[in-house]
Amino acid sequence: MKTTKEMHKKPTLTLALAALLVTPLTNHAAAEPLAAPKSPTQFQISLGGEVGVAAQANLARFRSAPFDSVAWLRADLTGEKAAEFDKISEGGMPYRPFKEYSGDISGRFIEIMALNALGSHDVYPAFRELLKEVPKNQRAGGYFCASGEIDWQQPIDRNSNGDSSVMMPALWGNARMLCGLIEACHAFPENKEILATARKLGDFYIGIVPRFTDPARMTEYISGTSYSSGYVTCWFPAMEGLVKLSNLTGDKKYLDAAMTIAKFYKSIDRIPLDHSHGMLCCQVSLLLLFEATKDASYLDRVEKRWDELVQGGYINPAGGILEKCKVVDERDEGCAEADWLRLNLELGRVTHKSRYWDMAERHLNNQFLQNQSANGGFGHHNILCDKDGVRGFGGNVLEATWCCDYHGQIGFVNLRSHLLERNATGLTCNLALEFTAKAAAGTVKSTLRAGAAAGEVMRQRIQLDGLPASVVRIRLPQWADAVTAVASDGSALPWIDKDGYCATKEPVTSVEFVYAGGIYAEGRRCNRLPKGPVDGQPFTLGFGPKIFAAPNQSITLPAWPTTIEALKAQGAEPMSSALRGKEYRFVFDRTKINQ
Repeated sequence: MKTTKEMHKKPTLTLALAALLVTPLTNHAAAEPLAAPKSPTQFQISLGGEVGVAAQANLARFRSAPFDSVAWLRADLTGEKAAEFDKISEGGMPYRPFKEYSGDISGRFIEIMALNALGSHDVYPAFRELLKEVPKNQRAGGYFCASGEIDWQQPIDRNSNGDSSVMMPALWGNARMLCGLIEACHAFPENKEILATARKLGDFYIGIVPRFTDPARMTEYISGTSYSSGYVTCWFPAMEGLVKLSNLTGDKKYLDAAMTIAKFYKSIDRIPLDHSHGMLCCQVSLLLLFEATKDASYLDRVEKRWDELVQGGYINPAGGILEKCKVVDERDEGCAEADWLRLNLELGRVTHKSRYWDMAERHLNNQFLQNQSANGGFGHHNILCDKDGVRGFGGNVLEATWCCDYHGQIGFVNLRSHLLERNATGLTCNLALEFTAKAAAGTVKSTLRAGAAAGEVMRQRIQLDGLPASVVRIRLPQWADAVTAVASDGSALPWIDKDGYCATKEPVTSVEFVYAGGIYAEGRRCNRLPKGPVDGQPFTLGFGPKIFAAPNQSITLPAWPTTIEALKAQGAEPMSSALRGKEYRFVFDRTKINQ
């Protein structure tokens, strides 16, 4: 959540993953589940293809420095100084920054390890020890703060820039720690000490709700920054952990606290503002509140914000968002990208509306993967903009070990959990991706290959091995003109088109879906241009879920409609891992059309 610019102001894992974390970086073999799921309908999913390689690289990143040091991980709880990690690195950046964000790094690390542990502390060598350290460093008031006790009734501590030095950063970190503790409780339900620690932290939040939702103190709340150490960023994300704690314990007092915060948040939740990550965490929280209460007003707020972001140009044609929630800014942030991905995945699951799945797919294939650094971590791009918004990405990605690495992994965890749905009506695959899903009784495997004939974008084969035949459904994505289904021998299968999904008419154990389409053009608001690029208007080009990128701002278009080969001749190519770290544009100006 903090950027390198700010720093310069201040001197589903498995046993195989445990092996992956201690094997050479070049070994990115697919992770295998720790054990078969207990329920025959429960899946453990391994990602494949380009996305799977990215996920593996991200997991591998956590086995090397600085993540192999418990002292480094827990420093935002203890304030300790480990000489080998507190030294100043090349460029003047401290290896262990932001200890004032107490619980941020340590809580996020616990969260991602617990989410991937499958019941085993051995998922990572530092995990067990760090988990033991947390209760020892909880303050008497129930919160965590590396620098000591805080009098929460005092005015928010701020400097001349409006930044809070201790109070707000600690609240941000504690919110992330609460989410981490809750995932640890799910992973290790027998650990009563961690549950007690989570409850104490939740009770702390209940105790300070009146102080931080007091209308009489509104001037105090809004007079500071809205960046990473501001009230609007650091206070409201507590909703996420409180809802999850209520779901975990069944104790409604935590839900009531989240609802009180959400009510107050409504009066201050406006865009533009200076921190997309914090805002998106709150939108995820509102969605959790909707599911917990069935109060449609929470969902209405989130869907309204989605419309504001997309229609207002805050979401660029690659599907991403900037670090500051503005149309024009100088950088993006991996944390915000992961949050935008998980928000769209959750909205797709909750509402069953195609537009959210479409945005998740756009974002995953074009923005999220591009925010991965060469070593597997996640971080910041410099952004190329004009007055109307993003045109492309600047040079290399700067890794953020203090936040983006963890949230990148949360993005992959959320992706796996939303890929496949199984119920009495059949098996539903929401995204055209490669994966292997293992259940107690058998396996579902999705593989992709290029289109085999003119007018085909790609083919997706879904194979059931050991599982009974099932009706198989896939979503008709925005980038496809049509979908058909064929059997293993190439013959057509009867299928049903309903509510934006294509389903086999009868149960099958193998089916290949053929996605038809071609090159398409869009405006800057992700809006389709049916007749192609329009004179005088910037545009983007896409094929399947990928948009085209090129080193030049202007390209000479072949006759429309066009082909991949013709566009490659002009220096444009579909977004891919080969482009990571390079400067390129994906919003073009039309120069002329060759007739």
